[in-house]
Amino acid sequence: MNKTGNKTLKPMQRTKTSVFFFANFPIEDKRSIGGATVLAKRIFDFVKTNPRLEVKHFQIRHFWRSKFQIIDYLFWIATFPFFIRKYDVVSFHVTRDFHFSVAPFLWFWSKLFNKKVLYHVFGGGFHRQYEQMPKLLQILADKTYLKSDFFIVETLEMKQYLENKTNQNILWLPNSRKPVKDANLSKPFQKKLVFFSRMVPDKGIPELIETAQLLPDDYILDAYGPLDPNHYKSNPFENTKVNYKGTVAPDEVIELLLQYDILLMPTYIKREGYPGIIIEALSAGIPVIATNCCVMSEMITDGYNGFLVKIKDARALTDAILRFNNENYLTFRKNALESFKQFNSDIVFQKIAKAYLDE
Repeated sequence: MNKTGNKTLKPMQRTKTSVFFFANFPIEDKRSIGGATVLAKRIFDFVKTNPRLEVKHFQIRHFWRSKFQIIDYLFWIATFPFFIRKYDVVSFHVTRDFHFSVAPFLWFWSKLFNKKVLYHVFGGGFHRQYEQMPKLLQILADKTYLKSDFFIVETLEMKQYLENKTNQNILWLPNSRKPVKDANLSKPFQKKLVFFSRMVPDKGIPELIETAQLLPDDYILDAYGPLDPNHYKSNPFENTKVNYKGTVAPDEVIELLLQYDILLMPTYIKREGYPGIIIEALSAGIPVIATNCCVMSEMITDGYNGFLVKIKDARALTDAILRFNNENYLTFRKNALESFKQFNSDIVFQKIAKAYLDE
């Protein structure tokens, strides 16, 4: 009561928007470690700090052996309604094996319970995968998750494709990273090259080995990343001039990158999106040599923050490496850092939070 005898009304407390964050994070099984799982965890960590959001993560896969995800998918089809009932938003963050299998069922459950749905596809190949699917599966996609409140894509190429196809909200969310505070732009060129990736042939492993052989002996080329058991049962760099350094924890990557001068990305995987390792290199002011494949030109401007070369061409890769020298290296480093601004996660991830909150 106030002095006049009237009741004092308490200010209305604004309730938080609750989010069911459905994604794979890296777990103990090394097969779970990859660009998509690392990015999903970073998005989650960011949106969770928003005081107006209550975000809870649910792991999609617990079985990481090939084809064993069907066990997880059947579990979610049967139980999804019970998990999502108390949430305002269902936020999918998924890869290519999910779209044309379990996605329509879980999207249907979400809309049946009148949830806002965000559907986030990792990588740069969804539109190509869609084009290759039977017409029936395309229609199923059109009628379900392509009608999400927000459909979130990684590349500008995919955004344009979907905007020409649908009237839904297509949100561009490039892969992104936090800025590096201790990047030393005055570091001299020391001819130290590095490759970070899951070890599969289409990432350019054969070309990497040949390039190391073609380079002068004073160049160092190190490679980091898990071996894919479907392709390599043992070290593919044995008896070559590439030094294989094994697997690295995600939080150790930047510290290692700072020891090198150039990142190599000779991939020819057409569904490649924006590799996180390229963004991490740019954040540290490290120029990149990549193949002119998929959407690499959306990240690397030839002759500005690195070079673009032909796919499967070790000689072109070698020639690009030899174009760096003590005179031009500082300029490339400054340009790399400047080009990172559009991939700054402090800015990019705000798009997700605003979509949750209708801002």
